[in-house]
Amino acid sequence: MNDEKSKDIVEITFVPDDNEEENSIEKKENKQHKKKSTVKELRNKLLKQEEIIKKVIEERNEYRDKYLRGLAEIDNFRKRVKKEKEEYQKYVLSEFLLGLLQIFDNLERALKAKSDDNSEKSIISGVSMIYKQFIDFLRKYNVIEIEALNKPFDPNFHQALSKEEQEGIESPIVVEVYQKGFIYNDKLLRPALVKVAIPKEKVTNTIIEKD
Repeated sequence: MNDEKSKDIVEITFVPDDNEEENSIEKKENKQHKKKSTVKELRNKLLKQEEIIKKVIEERNEYRDKYLRGLAEIDNFRKRVKKEKEEYQKYVLSEFLLGLLQIFDNLERALKAKSDDNSEKSIISGVSMIYKQFIDFLRKYNVIEIEALNKPFDPNFHQALSKEEQEGIESPIVVEVYQKGFIYNDKLLRPALVKVAIPKEKVTNTIIEKD
């Protein structure tokens, strides 16, 4: 009997306290709450990272589109410039040739004139008119004749084909022009072919007296 009573007493002494049970439940709830908070924070961080990645991808696509459009525009510009250059090179002489054809027309008219009207004086007058027209035409395109006759010889603009000695001069001078030279836009187009007079060498006689 005594043993049974003691056994009952032991069992009663291990009955859980209400406060301890409540604390245990509270702890479990706190752990679950913290776990939920942590999961929520991780989810929020993940969403933010996804938004950042999405924004970066959108910006990358935008820059890529701009880059591709830029390449396309550059390629189109290059093709357009090439085409315009080809057109320019093809027709650059159009205006020049039109002006030249006017001179051609006048020259043809002079050749087709009736023989009874072509006195020597009228022929010279017609040729002079065509020559003046041609000179004016060259000046229009900045082709200027090089003045050479009676000018100091300049190897930058004159090419000497012959020379002769001449008294009374101190430096080479152009005395005859075989072919006129021209400058185009301040650059030598072709030199003038000329004859040059050079100073005559002075000959001194030396008398050697013998003893």
